[in-house]
Amino acid sequence: MQPAARLYRPHIEALCARHDDALENSGFDAALIGAGVPILVHRDDQDYPYRPEPLFLQWAPLAAHPGSALLHRPGRKPLLLVLESDDFWHQPAPVPRGPWEKVLDIRVIRRREDLRKHLPAGASRLALIGAPLQWRGLGLPGKPNPKALLTHLDYDRACKTSWEVACIEEATALGLAGHRAVRKAFANGCSEFEMGLIFLAACGQSDHELPYPAIVATNRNGATLHYQHRERHRLPARERHSLLLDAGCTYGGYASDITRTHAARRGEFAHMVRDLDRAQRRLCALVRPGVAFPELQLAAQNEIAALLADWGIVRMTPEEIVTRRISDAFLPHGLGHLLGLQVHDVGGGLATRRGGELPRPKRFPRLRLTRELVPGMVVTIEPGLYFIDSLLARLRKSRVAPRVNWRKLSALRKYGGIRIEDNVLVTATGHRNLTRELEVPA
Repeated sequence: MQPAARLYRPHIEALCARHDDALENSGFDAALIGAGVPILVHRDDQDYPYRPEPLFLQWAPLAAHPGSALLHRPGRKPLLLVLESDDFWHQPAPVPRGPWEKVLDIRVIRRREDLRKHLPAGASRLALIGAPLQWRGLGLPGKPNPKALLTHLDYDRACKTSWEVACIEEATALGLAGHRAVRKAFANGCSEFEMGLIFLAACGQSDHELPYPAIVATNRNGATLHYQHRERHRLPARERHSLLLDAGCTYGGYASDITRTHAARRGEFAHMVRDLDRAQRRLCALVRPGVAFPELQLAAQNEIAALLADWGIVRMTPEEIVTRRISDAFLPHGLGHLLGLQVHDVGGGLATRRGGELPRPKRFPRLRLTRELVPGMVVTIEPGLYFIDSLLARLRKSRVAPRVNWRKLSALRKYGGIRIEDNVLVTATGHRNLTRELEVPA
């Protein structure tokens, strides 16, 4: 599956219109968008893994072309300047074939300094977008990263073109292939380290090509929200209880973000995973235009509270559990975020194109998305329920501690937690769950 080439030209037309408006409203005539450059490790001759500038990738999927740039001038064909240095130490990556070859004016430059030759005459109102390191020593006219311009572009990035949605769908399909392979590996007793390698092989991507480091968490490790290690030893079958896999892929510069939790065997925890999966689907069903994302966060707390009551973990009504903030100890993170060129895509808290932050609810100060949903947004819906020692310790010292079934919680600690996450597109009439549409039933 690849995005239809016919979607690319309208995508570029939309980008040109957005950039035209942003330039006019911020007082600039043109924008030079850099791909970025590798960063050298301190006191070493090796670079950190290269990450391209997202605003550059939005025009063309050149993920391995540091030093390149795109020049946008209103009313002119976008100019893509691809740096291919004469270098016998490293082989320059070829420009990938695709519809951009017909839509963009593509030219090869051999030195970073050659960027100057392609700047418009009298470019006194030129915006330089991207990491300042790329422009260092080039003597380019213009202003680096004007805040008003970037704010305008960030606000518009929340709404995806059809091309961008298609790229996210492809990234989702790749990620699901990795999830299927890892689920089988977990059943076969593989270690976290082995499962991480199996995910990469199934997706056909390297570690640094992923949009974020894959979280491969067995047992108690699932209680650490962004668990970053990979245990190398295999667990005996009797000690293998659960797997939380939070891992996505990239395609054309766009990310997927998928989480699944698996029980090692049938029983109570498997039923709990099933129950949270159903709750997650109900939350996805609430996604539609006009809904403010904080409303979905509260709905997620209500779902978690109902599970805590149903499972006999907290001896209260769901309403009491939410009101007294007990559910916060089990779901301590936001329900989701914008997804796109970055896994935590930008603009989620902007009030308008001119800036201003939408206030986060006092109860949910860490929300990454506070905007009202509109068609074209792609969001993640990722409720979780965890058994986190530090949060449970605070709960145990609270006045509601006698209403908590501590014996049951003690038995559940070995599972770490549960998280289910899908990528959901807001449409004019509701939503599409891109992950479930592409997922092959187990």
